[in-house]
Amino acid sequence: MSDADSLPRIDFGDPAFWADPHPRLAAALAQAPVATLGGGGLMVLGHPEVQQVLRDPALGTVDLLARVGITDGPLAAWWSRVMFSTDPPEHTRLRRLVSGAFTPRRVQDLEPVVARIVAETLDAIDTSGPFDLVESFAHVVPLRTMSHILAVPEADQRTFAEWTSTLGLVFSSVMPPELRARLEETIVALERFVVALVEERRRAPGDDLLSALVHAEEDGDRLSRDELVALVGNLLFAGHDTTRSLLSIGPVVLDAHPEQRALLAAGPARWPGAVDEILRYEPPVLGTARRALAPLEIAGIAVPAGTQLATNLLAANRDPRVFADPHRFDIGRTGPPIVSFGAGVHYCLGAALARLEGQVAVGSLVRRFPDMELLTDPVEYRDHFVLRGLKELRVRV
Repeated sequence: MSDADSLPRIDFGDPAFWADPHPRLAAALAQAPVATLGGGGLMVLGHPEVQQVLRDPALGTVDLLARVGITDGPLAAWWSRVMFSTDPPEHTRLRRLVSGAFTPRRVQDLEPVVARIVAETLDAIDTSGPFDLVESFAHVVPLRTMSHILAVPEADQRTFAEWTSTLGLVFSSVMPPELRARLEETIVALERFVVALVEERRRAPGDDLLSALVHAEEDGDRLSRDELVALVGNLLFAGHDTTRSLLSIGPVVLDAHPEQRALLAAGPARWPGAVDEILRYEPPVLGTARRALAPLEIAGIAVPAGTQLATNLLAANRDPRVFADPHRFDIGRTGPPIVSFGAGVHYCLGAALARLEGQVAVGSLVRRFPDMELLTDPVEYRDHFVLRGLKELRVRV
């Protein structure tokens, strides 16, 4: 059995790491599939080991807000109710109640809606000069899609967008008092808004996701009002912010690989493979955290109960033991599944929707603007310990 002291060390506090994390992650993974973190705890790098951590029932969720000092108040109360922060059996119950709203057929039925939203968003961009692709496209498409899914009235969508953008800051790497106050005001306002939507759907249900969630029932069990409100907040973060990150990272990766971009522009048959390869090559989600509920062993390392483990999806998706030539970007790649949507009981409920949005949006963007030139150099990622979205992406067509 290996000793933790012999493992490679990764320092998230080093700005040089964030400038280009892949070389350091590759070097660490070549030494061992598990690394130690500067602030304590372990980071799991290898693809099989990440799968183990995400699937093992001996590992539970971690309170990510406590990491930045949020242990009480409206944010902590909301976080305690969202689905991806709960463990079985409560997580099992919530997932069972909401999974019917995310069936493949329901998601597939959204394809013409997403195509319309993408086309209208591209039409609205002023291409007479440089523009920010994050603000004008990557932010708008998932926001409008989520607004449609939840049937948010058009008059409220601008405010809804502001709340959504603010809520994405909840996992910033630092939490100054003014940001916490802003986030707490946002979650209180959002919850009031969602409560009103929920009551409206109870009175007059429609063919939207929120109506399906309001009326979801199994064996006499239903979501409570507080659970519904928390779930909508969950959907906003997981369904908007992560997809926005995908739609901002994708053009950067494709610009660096013009031969692959040309293949993608050939037609929609290439779109699914391209989006999955973007998700593998530069996953929008850095990783997640788990806590050992009982002693276990990972890659020969003894992990005592109570140990916190972080998974690193960037490293796992480029594990040379699993992916051939892992640092090569290839939209025709076939092989083992990526871990960008997680695994096990917490596998992303909205994975099919995110893929659909990514395929239509990235594919349509490349076909509409084949000569798009990136002006932001170097690109700068947001200060965020969960998501890897870009702050801005100035382009010219």
